[in-house]
Amino acid sequence: MPVLMNALDELKAVHPFIGVVVLAFKTVYTLEQKRRDNDKKIISLYVGMKDMMGALLLLKDVENDKVIAPDGTMIEDRLKSLIERTADDIKVCSNVCDAYMKKRLLAKVLLSSLWDMKLLDFVELFATRRREFEFELTMHTSKGVDKANVKLDVIGNATKELNEQMDVMKALFEQLVSPEQKVLSDLVNAKGGMKVLRNSDKMLLDLEKTASKSSSSPSVEGDRTRQVKPGDADLEVGNLREDILEDPNAAAEKNWMVFSRKFEAQKNQIIDELTLVVQRESDRVVRELKGKAHERIRDRSIHELWVEMGWRGNVKARHFVLALRDHYLEKLASETNGILGMGASAFSISTNPDAWAIKYIDVMWVQPILEAFDDDASGFITVSEVNRFTSSRPPDWSLPHWLAFWAVGFKWSIIDYARKIEDLFAQMEGVRSMVVLPPNREIVDRYFASVWVMVHSLTAAVLSQNSSQNSGTDDPKRFKSYLEAEEARLGNNLRAVDYVIDGIDTLPLIAGVGRIEKTLFPLLYLLMKRHYEVMRIMRTKILSMRELQEGAQGILYIFEAAFYRVKDLRSNFSQQRLDLEKQFESFAFGIFKFCHNLNALWTVDYVRSLDSQVIPFNNDDEDQNVGDILKLGHKEGLFLDYSGYDGCSIDYIPNCHDVDPPLKDILGNWNGYSYDREGVHLGADSMMTFVLVPGEGERDFKASVWSVKGRQTIAGRWSKGEDDVVQIKFKISFLSALWDPIFFNGRFDPEHDALTGVWGPSAELESFMGKMEFRRIPPHYLAVYPSIKELRDNKSRALWRFGIAAVRNDIRRDHWTWSYFSQRRDDRKTVVSLLVRSRWFGPPLSAEETETIHAITRRLIPSDACFYNSKVEHIRAHACVHENAECDSCGGCIGGPRLFCLDCTIKTTEFYNTLDLCCTPKCVCARVTRQDLEGAHEPSHRLVKARTNVLTRSHGRVHAAARDAFERVGETCRKIAEFSLHLEEKTGSDEQKTTIRDESLPACGKCKGRLSFPFWYCIFCEDDLYICDGCDAEGVPDLMRSSGKHTEDHHLIRCLAREKTEDKDKGSPTEQRLTTIEGRLDGMQTQLDDLTGRVGDLTGRMGDLAGHFGDLNARIGNIEQLLQRLVGDPGPEGRTA
Repeated sequence: MPVLMNALDELKAVHPFIGVVVLAFKTVYTLEQKRRDNDKKIISLYVGMKDMMGALLLLKDVENDKVIAPDGTMIEDRLKSLIERTADDIKVCSNVCDAYMKKRLLAKVLLSSLWDMKLLDFVELFATRRREFEFELTMHTSKGVDKANVKLDVIGNATKELNEQMDVMKALFEQLVSPEQKVLSDLVNAKGGMKVLRNSDKMLLDLEKTASKSSSSPSVEGDRTRQVKPGDADLEVGNLREDILEDPNAAAEKNWMVFSRKFEAQKNQIIDELTLVVQRESDRVVRELKGKAHERIRDRSIHELWVEMGWRGNVKARHFVLALRDHYLEKLASETNGILGMGASAFSISTNPDAWAIKYIDVMWVQPILEAFDDDASGFITVSEVNRFTSSRPPDWSLPHWLAFWAVGFKWSIIDYARKIEDLFAQMEGVRSMVVLPPNREIVDRYFASVWVMVHSLTAAVLSQNSSQNSGTDDPKRFKSYLEAEEARLGNNLRAVDYVIDGIDTLPLIAGVGRIEKTLFPLLYLLMKRHYEVMRIMRTKILSMRELQEGAQGILYIFEAAFYRVKDLRSNFSQQRLDLEKQFESFAFGIFKFCHNLNALWTVDYVRSLDSQVIPFNNDDEDQNVGDILKLGHKEGLFLDYSGYDGCSIDYIPNCHDVDPPLKDILGNWNGYSYDREGVHLGADSMMTFVLVPGEGERDFKASVWSVKGRQTIAGRWSKGEDDVVQIKFKISFLSALWDPIFFNGRFDPEHDALTGVWGPSAELESFMGKMEFRRIPPHYLAVYPSIKELRDNKSRALWRFGIAAVRNDIRRDHWTWSYFSQRRDDRKTVVSLLVRSRWFGPPLSAEETETIHAITRRLIPSDACFYNSKVEHIRAHACVHENAECDSCGGCIGGPRLFCLDCTIKTTEFYNTLDLCCTPKCVCARVTRQDLEGAHEPSHRLVKARTNVLTRSHGRVHAAARDAFERVGETCRKIAEFSLHLEEKTGSDEQKTTIRDESLPACGKCKGRLSFPFWYCIFCEDDLYICDGCDAEGVPDLMRSSGKHTEDHHLIRCLAREKTEDKDKGSPTEQRLTTIEGRLDGMQTQLDDLTGRVGDLTGRMGDLAGHFGDLNARIGNIEQLLQRLVGDPGPEGRTA
C-alpha cells in the first residue's frame, strides 16, 4: 500500500484534479489503519478499493492535463465528474465499514446476510468504477480512438467477468467468518433463529453475554461484581435490541454525522502533515542519502552523543539516559570552569539558562526519562524514537527543558489532573444530590456506574503513591505553558469531533500518535468537565438518556485503549522476564497499577472505607457562558399523553385538494395490529392508529402513530405494480429507545379498504418477521375483530363471535354499565403495573401474568394504550432504579426502595458484593442462599433501606453510618421490646405505670404513634428520627427536623427485637429459629391490633355503600329485562310476521 500511495502522490503532482479522490482514499485508509481489530471482510473490500485506485496509474502515460484527445476533450474534463463521484463513494463506503465495525458480534451474526449484501454492493461499485476509469483513459489516448470499437465489443465480456467476480466475492465472504461468529451462529440456530430471538429478551441477553465472553477485546471490567462494574448500558434490552436488529442502512445513516466529523479531522491532519513534509523534504532527502544511523538524528546534542558513543541503530534505554546525563553534566562543568560539584547549589551558580533543568537529568529520574523515549517499552531506544521525542517538544523549549518535564513535570501534571478529576466527581455528586431534576437523576446514576470505577482505578493509583510525596519539582510554573497548550490542542480536537469518541480508532485523531498515558489524564478531565456542564443543565431541563450515555461510552473507549496498552506492556515485561507487579508499580508513575490488577484495589475493605468528598453545588461559582452543548435536545417537563383522545374520526381524510388517487385513497385514519408469521397477535403489542398525510415528494407520505409503545412516526412511499396494484412501503420509527424501527411492505386492498403486508427489521424484508394489517374499522370494534389466523381457520365462526362481542360492548358502553367501567379501571391498573415490571423493575412476570398482559394489551384501543404507556414512562422517570442491583430473592431489578444486608459476608475479600432485596413482603422475609456467601441470609439480619442509589464512591460512608446507627438504636430497641412484653403481662393497677413508660419511649416522627417491631431509624438525622412501618410504607415523609430536613437521600435501618444472648447460648439452632419466629409473630400481632381499628372504620363505610349497591342492583335488573326483550322477545311486529 505505501508504494501505491507514493505513486498516487507523484501522479497528483502532475494531475492535480485527481487530488480529491487521492485525499479521500488516503483519509479512509489512515482511519482504517488505526483500528486495533480489522474484519477480514472489510480488508477484502479495501483491496477492491485499492485495485480501483490502481487504475488511475494509467494517467502516467498522459503527460499534460491540457492535451486534447482526438475526440476534442481534455483528460480533466473527461474524468473530473467521475473522480468526484468516486471520492464520495469512498467516503460513503468507509462510513458503512465504520458502522459495521461498531456492531457487536451478535449483530454481525444475526444480520450477516444484510451486511454482506451491503458490503458486496461496494465491491461491485469499485469494480465498476475501475472499468470506467480504464475505459475513459483508453478512449483519451490516441490508440484508444482506433480501438474504440474493440473496446465496446468487450464491454459484454467485462460485464460477464464482473458477475463472475461477484460470485467469487460472495463465496469468499461466506468463508471469511471468524470461529467466534461460527460458534455464535450455531447457537442462534439452535435457539430457534431470528424469529424466536426477536420475541425473547432473555435469549438475547444470554447470547450477548456469550458473545462478549468470546470476544478478543480486553476486559475493562475484571473479576468484579455488581457493586463495582462499569455498568455497561449496552446490556439493557432496549439498547441491545436497537443495536442488534438495526437495519444496515439505518445504522449507516445514524453513523454518518459522527463519521463525517472523524473524516474531516483526519483529512485536515493529513493536509497539515503534508505541509510539514514539504517544509522538511530537502533535509530528509539529504539525511536518507547519507545512510548512517547517527546522521538521521535531527537533534544536534543527541547526534554528538550518538557519534561519541559509537552507537548504531539502537541502544539500551538505560545506557542512553545515563550517557545523556553525563553529556550534559560535562557540558555544564566546562561552562563553569570545573567548579560544578555534586551539590544542588552548584546548579544555581551556573549562568546556563538550562542549569535548573539539567539537575533533573539524574539517576533518580532515569526511569521516567527513558519511558519518554522508549514508546514501546522494549528496553531499547531507536533513532526514530529519538527523532519522534525531540520533534514533539515545544518550539521555544530546549532539550534539557523537555527532558526535565518528563522527569518531574509530567508526574506533577498527572497528580494535579487526578485531583481535579476527583474534585469533578465531588461536584457531580453535589449536583446529583441537590439540584438535578428527578427524571434526570437516573442518567447521572448510570454515568457514575459506568465511569467512576474505571476513572478511580487511575486516580487512586496516582494519589495513593503520590499523596504524601512531592512531585519532585520546586517550580511547576516552568511546565505550565506546555500543559496549557496541550490542553488547548486536545480541546480543539474534541470540538472537531463534537466530543464524540465512538471507538478507539477515534483517539489518535484527538490525542495524536504515541503513548496513551501522555494524554490520558487531560483527555479524561476535558471530557468530564464537559459532562459536568451537561449535568448543570439537568437542573432545569429533562434530557435524553443518551446525552450522557454517549459521553460515558467515550470514556470507556479511552479505557479500552488503556487496557490494550496494559496488555502490550504486560507482554513486553514478560518477555524481558521482569516482575510484573513491580514494573506496573513504577511504570508511568504507577498509573496502570490497578488497571493491571483491578482486584488489588476493589477489595471489601477498600469499598467499605470509601468516604469520598461531596462538594455542594453553588451556581455562582460556575461558568455562566457554557453555550449550547446539547446534542439531543430537551424537554421542559414530563406530561401524560392525552392527545390520543383528541384524534381524528375514523372517516377523517386530510384536506388535500391537490392530491389525486391513488394517494388520496390511502390518506386518513388507519387502525391495525402486527402479527406473527401464522397470523396470531404478537405478544404485548397493542392496536396502533396512524393518520396518513402527503409527504415531501410526489409519491411520499408520512404519519403520526400511537400505541402501547408510545409515539411513533411513519415515512414511506407508494408505487404501482402489476395490474395497477398500489404497493405500500414504510418505516415505523419509535421515539423511545426501547424498540428498534420496523419496516412494512404491502399493498392497498380497495375492495376491503385495507392495507395488508409483512413486516421485519430491515427494508429488504427477505426474512420477514410477521404480517401486518390495517383497516378503517373504528378502534373499539377492531379490538374484538378476529385475527388473521382466526379468520383463516373458521371465518364464519370468527365473524359471528365478533358480532356478538361488538354488540355486547356497545350495550355496556352506551348504557354506562358498572362492568364496563370496572373493567377499564382494572385493565388500566393491571397493564400499568405489569408493564412497569416487564420493562423496568420489579419481580419477573410469571407465565400467568405474561398471558394476562398480552390479553389486556390486545383489547386496548390505541388512545388508552398510549395514555397508559405515558403513565408507565412517568412512573419510570420518577422511580429510583438501582444500577446493577437485582433482588437476590426474586431476581427482579430493584426499583424504588432497596434493602441491603450488613451481616451477610462473602467468602472472598477480593471483591465486594452486597446481598440485595426488593421491598415486597415475600422477599423481605425470605431466607436467601448464594454460592459466594459464607452463610445463608436470615430474615433477622440487619437491613439498610435506600430509596436513592448508593454510589460506590459513597458506600463506605453509608456502611459506617448504618453500623453506628444500629449501635445508637440498640438500647431503644431493648426498651421497646421490654415494654411490649410488659404490656401483655400487666393489667389492672399497673396500667397507669405502663402508660408513663410508654410516653417515655420514642414515637413515630410522622404519625406520633407508638413504635412496634419492625420500625425504621434514619442513619443521617442527628436528632434520632424513628418511623413506624406503616408510615414508611406510604413513602418518604416530608419532615423538618431540628437537624435539618429528612429527605429520600436519608437511608434507614430496620429495627427488630433482639434475641437474648442467654437464649442463644442455651437453645439449639432449632429453638433459636423458633424463638425468632415467635418474636416475629408478636410483632405481627401488634400490627394486627393496629389494623383492627382501621377495619372497624371500613365496616362503617361498607354499610354506607350497601345502600348504593342496592340502588345499583335495581338499575342492573332493569337493564337485564331490557336486554332479554331485545334478544329473546321479537315484539308484536315480529310475531305477526
